[in-house]
Amino acid sequence: MSTGELNARLLTVGELFTDDTVYTVPVYQRNYAWRAPQIEQLISDIQVAASEVDSDPDAGYFLGNLIVTARPSISPDFEVIDGQQRLTTLHLLLSFLTESRALTSDTHTDRLRYESRPRAAEALRRVARNAAKISTHDFAAREDTGIHEGFNVIQQFIKQHPTLRSPDALTAFADYLCRKVTLVRAELPKETDLNRYFEVMNTRGQQLQQVDIVKARLMSRLPEPSEQSCFAWIWDACADMDSYVQMSLTRGKPDLRTVIFGDDWSWLSKRTFAELCDARASSMGTSAEAPTPSPSQMSLDEALHAYSMRGQQDHGEDVDNVRFRSTIDFPAFLLHALKVMEGGEDELEGQLDDKRLIGRFEEAVPGAAAEQWVRKFAVTLLICRNIFDNLVLKRQFTATANDDGDWSVQRLIRRSSKGRHLAGYINSFSKGASDAEASGDVDETTSGIVLLESMLRVTYTSPRTMHWITRVLRSAAAAGSPLAGSDLAGLLQDYARARAREAFPVSAQPQGFDIPRIVFTYLDYLLLRDAPQRDFRFSFRNSIEHFYPQRPDEHQSGAVVSPENLNLLGNLALVSVGANSKFSNSLPRAKAENFRSTIEAQSAKLHLMAETTREQGWSDEQLIRHHREMVERIRRDLAIDDSIDPR
Repeated sequence: MSTGELNARLLTVGELFTDDTVYTVPVYQRNYAWRAPQIEQLISDIQVAASEVDSDPDAGYFLGNLIVTARPSISPDFEVIDGQQRLTTLHLLLSFLTESRALTSDTHTDRLRYESRPRAAEALRRVARNAAKISTHDFAAREDTGIHEGFNVIQQFIKQHPTLRSPDALTAFADYLCRKVTLVRAELPKETDLNRYFEVMNTRGQQLQQVDIVKARLMSRLPEPSEQSCFAWIWDACADMDSYVQMSLTRGKPDLRTVIFGDDWSWLSKRTFAELCDARASSMGTSAEAPTPSPSQMSLDEALHAYSMRGQQDHGEDVDNVRFRSTIDFPAFLLHALKVMEGGEDELEGQLDDKRLIGRFEEAVPGAAAEQWVRKFAVTLLICRNIFDNLVLKRQFTATANDDGDWSVQRLIRRSSKGRHLAGYINSFSKGASDAEASGDVDETTSGIVLLESMLRVTYTSPRTMHWITRVLRSAAAAGSPLAGSDLAGLLQDYARARAREAFPVSAQPQGFDIPRIVFTYLDYLLLRDAPQRDFRFSFRNSIEHFYPQRPDEHQSGAVVSPENLNLLGNLALVSVGANSKFSNSLPRAKAENFRSTIEAQSAKLHLMAETTREQGWSDEQLIRHHREMVERIRRDLAIDDSIDPR
């Protein structure tokens, strides 16, 4: 790679598209691929930073790097090398803010282009020219639907966000975005070998992260090297979020696993730092295998032998351990463990913000007795991770699961096969570890918990809003013994009910985009709890669908719904952006008949609406009746005064 001078500039988002600058995404780059989780996280991060301006007027937000190179003979025109997903999202966000009149300048228009991709180019053009009023369904065949879906995610998220949807709040957000949100635009020298650049970018070591700094600072508080080593052992095992901690902590050492997690391997039995350190030291002292030297310590013969043995070691016990994916990453998990350590039931803004990871730990570690605090935190971390693995929802990938996996709440157990002890996985509240239970038969208790946790998971998508996970960890840790299934179900039910009650005030029912996501997901939960649909799985949905559309398709005929009823809860359901695009502006009858499988997969409430439409049609009469039934159902569960008019 060339060592020519790198031209790097710190730019605000407002400066990014000035001076006639054009950014071209080359044909070798992938299409726009960000979806709701990434887009919503970006907007949420910026919004949180903007909310801190009152206390710190100079506070800004750094987005990262945009790597470009100048296009030959075309200036100022840059080819985007790295960062095109973020850049495209910013372009779509600016388009929405311009359309919403939160921004008066549209200097970004036509400044982002996709090379040799007319569908993407046309999608960007439409979005920049009031695409919110155009149906994706009308031109999905000839344009890049990913870009339109991204724009719709932005539109839906902001319209539903309680602190962004007012005109004044949106204008303040737009001003902060353009003046205070920055990124570095790094221009590679023209002679850069891009093939070599990508090779280096793909093979370079990971940069030091906040989590590494926190680890180092906590370890430094421990006086003995043996304690530091034990702390690192626990920390590193807990950091492997896609593996059950029993496996990460004692990989290849089933005897040590029994010592630390008991005969069945499910629950931590050593619950002091001294006990854990002693167990580790004893295992290292009696292990038949010498500790593996680092590559820098190996002789050539040792290195060749180690290489020749790769793939020949017995990892049979770990085969099933790779099929799980965690709900959150390790920095977020650390903050949950810290909240458990601190105690209290509060859910203050910023407690789960991983961008404040270092600051949160600096505030928490006491000046005096820091050694004891660190020891206690190591144990708390391991206890919480054991609880998290066994009681908190994860994705499980099996031969029968779809590409996204399936929801799972399972615990690790010890199984025996041909005289060997192996790790197995059963539903967390199965009565035993028989072959039938281990095969995946779901007991009713675990099924109910999966339904509750998956409902909460798709409702609170940002890691900084997943306070329900802290509640589970804190309650189970305080119990001191495995939490009963009924207790966990009750805890989750109470949490969801409290959030739904906050979102559904008695005196003034919210309508339209003012209805928080929890109202829809909790209603779906109640419907599924009372009349289970075996094939239904909660999925990520962030688009409020008007069953009778706001702008009906002029080419279709059917019953008409009054404008004052369009935004009632009875005419709305929560669906994915993709489903929203499929439904387009079709009338209810067309949706109910043409998209049966989509409707059944999206929402239990929508399923009821479609059934009613197929049997009776969908007019003011059916809409009002369904609305009153839904309001009554949620009020009855939330114990809200039913003497108030449900409309």
